[in-house]
Amino acid sequence: MSKVIFILHRRADLTREQMNEQWSGTQHTSIVNSVPGLTRWVQNHITSAPGVPICDGVGELWFASSEAMQQALSSPEMGAAVEDAKRFLDMEKTGLIVVEEKPVVGLVRP
Repeated sequence: MSKVIFILHRRADLTREQMNEQWSGTQHTSIVNSVPGLTRWVQNHITSAPGVPICDGVGELWFASSEAMQQALSSPEMGAAVEDAKRFLDMEKTGLIVVEEKPVVGLVRP
């Protein structure tokens, strides 16, 4: 399993609520759902934070393998998702990281 995490920052002319409406709306979700090899998509909407939140949302895209992830990230569908995200995200501040999960709590024990 491979996962990409997006650290999202909204455009300055939008509220966090407006950004979330666009991010979870039909237009954007239909584009992201067409990304090849995508097995899971989680949107983490910020509800509270001590002080000012460091970001406006965190997105997770899951793939069966690193090869599937690399193909997806360079696909026309991902390009379309990025273009659509420009409607509600500050692309200069928004970024992505590729992670490997290392579960610590919640492990299944034999």
